[in-house]
Amino acid sequence: MGFTLPPLHSDLVLAILEGAAVLTSAVAGMILASDRRMDLVGAFALACVNAFGGGTVRDLLLDNRPFYWVAHWEYLVAILAICVPFVYSARMFRFAAEVHRRSVKMDAVGLALFTIAGTGIAIEHHAPLVVAPLMGVVTGTAGGVLRDVVVNEVPDLFRPGALYATAAFFGALAFMAALEHGLRYGEAAIVGVLVVMLLRLASLRLGVTVPAPQWMGPGQERRPP
Repeated sequence: MGFTLPPLHSDLVLAILEGAAVLTSAVAGMILASDRRMDLVGAFALACVNAFGGGTVRDLLLDNRPFYWVAHWEYLVAILAICVPFVYSARMFRFAAEVHRRSVKMDAVGLALFTIAGTGIAIEHHAPLVVAPLMGVVTGTAGGVLRDVVVNEVPDLFRPGALYATAAFFGALAFMAALEHGLRYGEAAIVGVLVVMLLRLASLRLGVTVPAPQWMGPGQERRPP
């Protein structure tokens, strides 16, 4: 059984959510590239993987064509336009790094925006109620998984620590519940984004986590937020 989108401004809200998420995640990818001492090509590639990876996996699973980054190629141009001064301008680099450093929120914002946008796209493609929030989680987290694989790290998603996929899943459910209870699409999107962000940030600040696996002893270190 599918889930029907309220028609009012849903396309516009989806476009805003995805656009904001793409640019937020691209900057986070560039910062990781700078930490790994990559060049312009590496920074651009990592920005694109972080920004488009989750949406590409979602589109593959939903058989949605063209891929988001193909249909909206202007984001590739925008990311490159940000990436060049980020790599070659000390002022731009410091500005972006400071914004990223001051805000653990950047990761939470990107996760929230991608999750709700991905859930909305899944609903738009008449995905079953169980599948739609999972597509939101995939959209929010798969880019980070691919990014970590590229830099040869075990993805954060697969290590015990602060709520990540769990926050995305409950935010997607809150978004769908808000739609079901008659909220307009934009209002429901705000509810979903806030739930993801609040769960993610509360987990980072207060140390709230899911229980660690039984094979991790009490003395073993958990990954940092």
